[in-house]
Parts: sequence; structure tokens; C-alpha cells
Amino acid sequence: MRLQKKHCVLLPYPDVGALIASGDDWWERAGADTGERLRLDDVSYAPLLVRPGKMVAVGPNHAVRVRELGCAIPAAPEFSVRNGGHAVVGADDDIRVPAEGRDVYWGVELGVVIGRRAREVTARAALGHVAGYTVVNDVAVRNGPEGTPPAAVATAVGPALVTADDVPIGARGLTMHCFVDGRVRQKASTSELLFDVATVIAHVSSAVTLLPGDLIRTGTPTGTGTGHEREMPTRSTTQVISVIRGIGELRNAVMRPGSQ
Repeated sequence: MRLQKKHCVLLPYPDVGALIASGDDWWERAGADTGERLRLDDVSYAPLLVRPGKMVAVGPNHAVRVRELGCAIPAAPEFSVRNGGHAVVGADDDIRVPAEGRDVYWGVELGVVIGRRAREVTARAALGHVAGYTVVNDVAVRNGPEGTPPAAVATAVGPALVTADDVPIGARGLTMHCFVDGRVRQKASTSELLFDVATVIAHVSSAVTLLPGDLIRTGTPTGTGTGHEREMPTRSTTQVISVIRGIGELRNAVMRPGSQ
């Protein structure tokens, strides 16, 4: 689906990842104006990437978050990789957490969608491998006692892919907020990343081959908690809104068992 001012044009792909992976000329095909037109007010957004081939999680990648965790400032980006099959939800989808989850974790992140194969690329060349940017909120729960690592539940991605030419270089200088039931829980800027987008792509690609449609989560800022405070009240449904100015907004109801 390609967005215009007040309407969108449907494209013959199941998601944006499939469009990007269909060939280097995806940009031109995305600009085609031959599909069905729909009013934006009538559209409900599916996940931007239904099944990303790889999801790379970078972090901690904000200095204040590092201090919050009591860690040393990393010398290089630290990351983990999830290969396909992880649950991805859309910008307005509900996220249901398991009954045994003690605490619920969340956090707004800048998402980077890869547009061209990247292996051992330099930081100078890295941004040429970016298809665009999106908003990410990874929701996880801790099932065990304090200190037990949280387990992923679902990752909200979307609502749209904002191409690199529509944001500052490397998506720097964009404000980030996360609201929980109307309360500001996170506020930061993409300029505060310890390792910027180009550095992250160069470092990750030195160890992993990044392919079109892969997603990089660049790290969440402070405010997700340290275990001394519950991430989310124990009420049955909590509204989490993740916003990056110029990129988009996610509105996800995080629901516990028994909620409607």
C-alpha cells in the first residue's frame, strides 16, 4: 500500500517486506498509480512486515539507559538476532500477554528496514542499504523472579515505512515518546543513540548478512524500568502509544487474560 495525501494505492504484495524483497526497482513499482484507491480514513493497517527474515535487536543504545541498567558503555553495538517466525503485530493491534507474566516490558524504538543486501559494508556506505524507517515497540514479560530475563511476546511494527528521503540523514533528530495510559514514560531523541544507524548497520553486517526486508531495532531509551518498579500496572488492559515524530505512531492495547 502506498500512501498519498488523503488516500492510498493498493499494491500487489502481502506486506512492505515482500515489496522490498521483490527487486532493486521496488521503489519505482511502489510509485505506480495503477492499483485500487482507498481513503486513508477507511484503512486499517496490517503489520508493516508480517514475517521479517531477521529481526536484529540492538541495545542498550542510549547512554541514560545504560546507566539505568548499571552497565558499562559498550565499545561497539551489542545485538542479538531473531530469525523468522517471531510474532509481529500492526500499529493498532491488541497484544495479549500470558497469564504467568509477572511484569510487562515495552519500549519505543526506531526501526530500520533494510532495502539492499548488506555484508561487511562501511559506515560511509551503510545508509545506502536502508529502505526506510518505522516505529517499533517490543513487548515482553518476565515470568520468573527478579533478575530473570524477559521473554518476548510480540513486536508492534508500523504503521508505515517512511523512506530515507523523507527524514533527516540517518533519521537523526527525531523525538521519541512512549505513553502508558496517557502518562509519558519515555522521552528521547534519535540523536541520543550511542551508535547511529550507519554505525549499527556496518557493525551488524560484519557478522550477519542483512537482506531486503530485514528489520533492525536500534534500542529503546530509559524509562522501561529496572526491576524496582513494575513496567505496567496489573490492570487487565493498558494502552501503550509509541510515537516517533516524522515516522509514525503505534497504539496497542496490551491485554491480560480475562480482558475483552
